[in-house]
Amino acid sequence: MSGPSSSSADDFILSLPPWSGSRFTYPHINHSVPPSLDPSKNLLPQPFTAIVTGASRGIGAATAKCLARAGATGLIITARKLESLSKTKEELEEISKEIKVVAIAADNAQETSAIEIKELVEKEFDGKLDLLINNAGIVSTNETAFKPLHEMDSSQFEIPITTNLFGRFYMIKHLLPCLLSSPRPTKSIINISSVGGNISGPLAFSLSALATNRLSQRVAESYGKDGVFCVAVHPGAVLPKDEDIPPGFPESVKEWSQDEPGLCGSFIVDLVRREWEEREWLNGRYLDVTWDMEELYKKKEEVVEGDKLRVKLVV
Repeated sequence: MSGPSSSSADDFILSLPPWSGSRFTYPHINHSVPPSLDPSKNLLPQPFTAIVTGASRGIGAATAKCLARAGATGLIITARKLESLSKTKEELEEISKEIKVVAIAADNAQETSAIEIKELVEKEFDGKLDLLINNAGIVSTNETAFKPLHEMDSSQFEIPITTNLFGRFYMIKHLLPCLLSSPRPTKSIINISSVGGNISGPLAFSLSALATNRLSQRVAESYGKDGVFCVAVHPGAVLPKDEDIPPGFPESVKEWSQDEPGLCGSFIVDLVRREWEEREWLNGRYLDVTWDMEELYKKKEEVVEGDKLRVKLVV
């Protein structure tokens, strides 16, 4: 049922408070892709067009590859620099000879980038979109992001909030018409969030994750009636390559950041391939890719009746 696990990663999960959500399906937890989530066996409906932001490396690139293995016919991938997407594009086209991959330079902090991406969907894919994965994000650009508030450089509040929260808003605002115009029942928005929104972490990153969870809930409430599925997803604890480690990133965090980059994409594929009636109960909720999917579905009654996995005030 669950893939191989790391003792240190499991120890970290157990060290977190229950309300972090990390142990929701414990002891059934995945740190690598289990056979049941193999994207090459969990095929997407055809045709299928998706956008993955921040796809030049790491979780974003791995997620795009999972979509290609699952049979996506069209992919738009973004990164700040166009040349950084060349390797991902080449690998996607090696995975699938039928896939149409379009790369575009985009800065999530700028609304104009979202507008340009929408225009690209209209030009290359007849304005139809099945899946938007808002993955691009920033933890820090200097080490003061991890310091107490009064010691933070103000940029370390502004940059993560603008990129991670405003960026997701811009993309959803401008790409929703493309999702709504699709005749297929796969209209999905996956907002990559973080367990950091549920626990203490670098201030701006934590706040942007918490707000992303609430944003996902509001989108589901407003557009669920139109068949739009929107969730916030913690992508696992994935250790970036040395050159990509955020400034100020604690050494202690590196020890338990052992989840596979492809776990996130495999989880998403299995989620969005399902019929609307099968997944509608999860709409607007916070999910964690380390949760075992089978165990999660067993908790449907508990989640629905208790209205769990949402941002709300407990009184």
